[in-house]
Amino acid sequence: MTYIRDAFRNIFRSIDFQALLEDGLSTVLRIILTVTALWLVRMLVEKIITTYFENTKRFKFYNFSRNNTIQRLLLNIVLYTFYFFVGYSVLSILGIPVGTLVAGAGIASLAVGLGAKDLVSDLVNGLFILIEHQFDVGDHIVINGYEGRIYSIGVRTTVIRDYNGIHHFIPNGNIQELSNLSREAVRIDLDLLIPTDINFAAYEELLKDTYRQVIESDDQINDTTNFIGLMKDKHGRLIYKIRIWVKDADDVVDVEGRYYKLFADALNEAGHPIPMSELSRMNTMVQVEKENADDIFS
Repeated sequence: MTYIRDAFRNIFRSIDFQALLEDGLSTVLRIILTVTALWLVRMLVEKIITTYFENTKRFKFYNFSRNNTIQRLLLNIVLYTFYFFVGYSVLSILGIPVGTLVAGAGIASLAVGLGAKDLVSDLVNGLFILIEHQFDVGDHIVINGYEGRIYSIGVRTTVIRDYNGIHHFIPNGNIQELSNLSREAVRIDLDLLIPTDINFAAYEELLKDTYRQVIESDDQINDTTNFIGLMKDKHGRLIYKIRIWVKDADDVVDVEGRYYKLFADALNEAGHPIPMSELSRMNTMVQVEKENADDIFS
């Protein structure tokens, strides 16, 4: 026991705690200064990028979605570069030979370990998305069955925010099916059931006049609305078809409901109410009969 105690005492006395403390404090200080310097460089580069894109807003050729996409992509690249240099610098300060480790592990084994195949696929596909201008931040998009707005486009992933507020992170290399609903106007068809005993010319003129009263103040649709005219639907009923082109796919439901109400109100005021479909008529008759039965037995 005495021998072991003396051995530990000698080891303890041989340790230069003051030197260790100084080396430790020096290492921590170097890490703090290095990370701070890299962080300041990152902030400076991000400020330059943000300022540049803010200044381009005054140009006539400014495209908000396109510029926002490129700006976010550049900021992502700056962020990833910052993390890389921080990790490399900290390991080097700690005395870990990063270069030797990489060379010793072998390029092939390192590539497999890091999943370089998927990484390269994501990067290349992301590059083609940007070059081919397939979509921008804010576009209404459907990717691999996920529908929503493009929230961000990164070097490796694209983020979709759906209409329930859920963010879907999709690797760029996994994008197989893509539909962009923001490139062109979206078509909606209004099918108005009409009676057979009306003055068709007056009926059509009423619809067109109603439309002309609101089109100049409606910025949700194009001015290329088509009054197609009389047609038969799949049930053989006589309808009047109106085709409206909506600028933004998000406004389809709102525009469709608003114009159905607009035309229905105008026809009702003119004494030409839209006839009920056969199913609606039968449901109404059943409801009336039920109410009459309740009155009798009440």
